[in-house]
Amino acid sequence: MQKAKKPQKEVTLVGFVSPIEEDDTVVGIEISTDDDDYLVELNKQGKDLFNYLDEDVEVKGLVTKDKDDNYKITVNSFEVLENEDDEIDDDDYDDEEQNDNY
Repeated sequence: MQKAKKPQKEVTLVGFVSPIEEDDTVVGIEISTDDDDYLVELNKQGKDLFNYLDEDVEVKGLVTKDKDDNYKITVNSFEVLENEDDEIDDDDYDDEEQNDNY
């Protein structure tokens, strides 16, 4: 008799998109959180994350564990988060633009 699989629940992770490299070639990506690293499954949404390496993101998806106890996430959706440095740069730009108008 087979065990019934537990239904998977969508989770939300906030973390940093990090490249996985082999021989100086990016072969995958992971989401690094304060607690763990999650290997990103390369579905359409996962592949889109390649455009946001080294960015903070909020990711929603299904998390599984492989036989080596590594976490994997199948991304359903994601949002790139603005980091505080970007906001400061934007404010500086706005101040400069206003000064040019006088």
